Amino acid sequence: MEIELKPMSEEKFNQYYKKLTEEYAADHAKAGNWSEDEAVDKARKQIEKLLPEGVKTKENYLYSVCDGDDPLGVLWLNVRPTPQGNHAYIYDIRLDDDQQGKGYGKATMQKLDEYAKEHEISRIALHVFAHNERAIKLYTKTGYEMTDHLMAKTFK
Repeated sequence: MEIELKPMSEEKFNQYYKKLTEEYAADHAKAGNWSEDEAVDKARKQIEKLLPEGVKTKENYLYSVCDGDDPLGVLWLNVRPTPQGNHAYIYDIRLDDDQQGKGYGKATMQKLDEYAKEHEISRIALHVFAHNERAIKLYTKTGYEMTDHLMAKTFK
């Protein structure tokens, strides 16, 4: 298994953008942050704000995660200089459904560690929805630690 991060093409970005919008909206609706009626519009607006120039947006790096020539998923990484060194934020990392449970998640996170060293990134952060237990386990196993808790109580 040789994970590679290949720059995302415009064509792949257009496919990814549609799926990202739908899944991000669904995650926010599931978490109770947005109603289902407003979720897609809010997701689209947030993504457009973060990626106004698509794959060419400054400080944002969109990759196809591949095993050789086989596409496995995507990685969207934002890298910014800070007084403490380069910091990265994972806006999205996902494997295709049929690639999960095969060790690619861990291999991708290891590849990201190599990427961080190569690009002198001193910190990588990310957000994960509390209902995404599989991802939380993976991030914990690969050295990520909880830095915040956001809690809510819903009344009906």
